[in-house]
Amino acid sequence: MTAGSRTVAHRPLPELRAEMAQVILDFGYERREQPFQLSSGGTSHDYIDAKRAIAKGSRFGLVAEAIAALARSHQVDFEAAGGMTMGADPIGVAVAMLTDTEWFSVRKASKGHGRQRRIEGKEFGPGVRVLLVDDVITSGRSILDALDALKEVDANVVMATTLVDRGNVARGAFVERGVLYEPLLTYKDLGIDPVG
Repeated sequence: MTAGSRTVAHRPLPELRAEMAQVILDFGYERREQPFQLSSGGTSHDYIDAKRAIAKGSRFGLVAEAIAALARSHQVDFEAAGGMTMGADPIGVAVAMLTDTEWFSVRKASKGHGRQRRIEGKEFGPGVRVLLVDDVITSGRSILDALDALKEVDANVVMATTLVDRGNVARGAFVERGVLYEPLLTYKDLGIDPVG
C-alpha cells in the first residue's frame, strides 16, 4: 500500500483473522431455523451481517488492520480501496483511513445527473492500483461487477478480498480474470456450511 507519514503497528495476520472470525460470530452471525434467500439466489440457515459486525469503532479499526495485513502478506501495494456499494463502503473507508490511501465506491449504475459517474471517491486514471473489497460474498456476482466497472476506467486491480466468502465459486472467477483473490475468512473459519 502507498502509505503517508502514519506509522502503523503490524500484528500477525493469523491473530487478526482469528479476532475477525470471533467478531463476525459474536456480532454479525445468527443461525436461523428457517432458511432465508441469499442475494446470489441460494438459500442458507446461516445469516451473516458483516456491516452490523463492524459497526462499532473498535471493530471498524480491526477490519482495516486485518485487510491491510492480508494485503501486506501478499506484498500488495495499492493506492485506493473500495468496491460495490454498500457492502464494500465501510471496509474501503476503514482501510483508506488506516493506510492513508484513498477510498472509492462503485454504484450499481451511473448517476443520471451531475457528472454521471459510476465510481465515487477516488479520481481514477489509467493504472491506479486498487484493492477491491466486499463484505460477504457467495457467488461473487457483486464484486465481479465492481471489477468490471474498474476495468472500464483502466484501474489496475492488484488484489480482491472479502470479509467472508460463503462458497467456493468466486476464487475460480478471479483466476479466470487474472486477479489475485484472497478472502479474509471463509465459511470454514466460521464453522458453517458452504453455499453453492
